[in-house]
Amino acid sequence: MVSLIGAGPGDPDLLTIKALRRLETADIVFYDRLANTELLQYCKDNAEIIFVGKAAAHHYVKQNDIINMLINSAKSGKNVVRLKGGDPLIFGRGSEEAIALRHADIEFEFVPGISAGIAATAYAGIPLTHRNLVTKCIFITAHEDPKKIETQNDWYEIAQLKNSTIVIYMGVGNAPQISSILIREGMDKYIPVAIIENGTHTYQRTFVTDLENIEKTINENKVQPPALFVISPTVDLKSELDWFETKPLFGVRIAATRAAAQINSLCTELRELGADIIPFSVIETHLSKPKQSMRKILSAKKYDWLLFTSENGVRYFFELLARENLDARAIANMKIAAIGKGTAHRLKEYKINADFVPSEYTSEAMLREFPKDKDIASLNFLRVKGNFLNDYLVDGLEKLNANVDTVEVYKINKSKPDEQTISRIIEDGIDAITFTSQSTVNNFLTLFGMEEAKHIFERAIPFAIGPVTAQALEQHGIKNYRIAKIHTVAGIIEEIREYFTEKNN
Repeated sequence: MVSLIGAGPGDPDLLTIKALRRLETADIVFYDRLANTELLQYCKDNAEIIFVGKAAAHHYVKQNDIINMLINSAKSGKNVVRLKGGDPLIFGRGSEEAIALRHADIEFEFVPGISAGIAATAYAGIPLTHRNLVTKCIFITAHEDPKKIETQNDWYEIAQLKNSTIVIYMGVGNAPQISSILIREGMDKYIPVAIIENGTHTYQRTFVTDLENIEKTINENKVQPPALFVISPTVDLKSELDWFETKPLFGVRIAATRAAAQINSLCTELRELGADIIPFSVIETHLSKPKQSMRKILSAKKYDWLLFTSENGVRYFFELLARENLDARAIANMKIAAIGKGTAHRLKEYKINADFVPSEYTSEAMLREFPKDKDIASLNFLRVKGNFLNDYLVDGLEKLNANVDTVEVYKINKSKPDEQTISRIIEDGIDAITFTSQSTVNNFLTLFGMEEAKHIFERAIPFAIGPVTAQALEQHGIKNYRIAKIHTVAGIIEEIREYFTEKNN
């Protein structure tokens, strides 16, 4: 089976539910240059992923070779996905591939995608139709088959259209000739035109001009493919209907260094605010199996307090309980302390309300504010932790003569993003970078080295989730950081929003 899928124009959230299901079950995926690579995260771990993209005047893989790869993969019994930018049947050569599959007796299906002509214009605030202005819409490709003797576009007929929206795909290179032809054939040279580059991406750019000045606008702004231009009276509505490019973080490029398993929520929320996000996980967390069973650990001593200081600690602790068919009843006689609202919120997902949450997201605050109804020295604590060595909380409790045991439920390991992502940070630059733990700071600096990191921080503002993370930056001489007022992911997002809103005003 071959599924010819439209990936949409760029925003990964525009993928259809059916396309998502096909990606999740595919054995092999052949993807194009314009398909957002973030969509590949939905593939199975063992799925084979092959790039077969094309750029202007350069084909990484020839079309006949792509067709043969589809046929051979399907014949070998694999579920095949052909992931194409936009919609496979709108200037996407999906029909050519499907005809070849039919001739080879291969079963196929089309899974439509949202085409750039529909999505990019909507994200630019330009309606394709409007009952008082436009009664028809036409999509045109400016990049026809080079084997054609002459164009199939009747430019005279197009130039005579009234009350119409004309969307021209792949037209950047041919824009001067197209505008000249349309004016020569009778189209008003002052008709409004919008040029939309990288439509629906958080680095989308839209330029409003007129038919006569398309070439000048493209050259002055160095517009590059992928781009389309829209000729329509509705272009004048952009100033009133603009919603995407006016988001509070639009155009702000942010690297997010959170652990791989947790990075999606941070990226999604920042992207909703319009930020251009580079997922840049420099750590990975994994379940750590204690030397004894959780049942033995929890029954070996009557613990008064169970201490959680991170969302990871909560997550992996309850995963270990579940593996032994245990649940929250195993800790029914203990009080629960949690550092940070994020940790407390994660506990609530397991139907547990923390008995104590300090006012600040620090071990110092926990020790300072800990309930004094009993002498700490008379209490037994079980501290849930990762594989880090320095533990201020344990040291502080022991100085107060408390009885403290620890259980390591997860490990933190370094991870290295791909070279393309690293190059994007170095070459394109970033405006901000998020740090959610000491480990993310230390591993980021190790990955780049202090010299390169200093260059990055000359432009990029580091945003730390709390004082402990900020202290790690301080120790390396990085002082231009901001600390979230509320020491949670939501807090760090609000701090970023506040900073760039003030800066841009």
